[in-house]
Amino acid sequence: MFEENQRVKTNRRDSILILSDILTYAIQGIGRTELMFKAGISSAQTTKYMSLLLKSELLEASVEKKRLLYRTTDKGKSFLQKSSTLRKLMS
Repeated sequence: MFEENQRVKTNRRDSILILSDILTYAIQGIGRTELMFKAGISSAQTTKYMSLLLKSELLEASVEKKRLLYRTTDKGKSFLQKSSTLRKLMS
């Protein structure tokens, strides 16, 4: 029997970790399909998380050499630093 506050470890990533992964891969600029494969998420998840990141201005989209690329904004880089600090505190 588990206590209420005891967490069961799983292989699933939480949303914050997925968002952090996307922002990390997008620092130099990345296409949607490549991002989806590198982050290991489905097309539906990619749409969901990228929409959230774009709306929150943590990620930006731009056309470079006729290709749509996504890049982490300064606000997104700040999110990465803060989420990394939080993970360290929780471990």
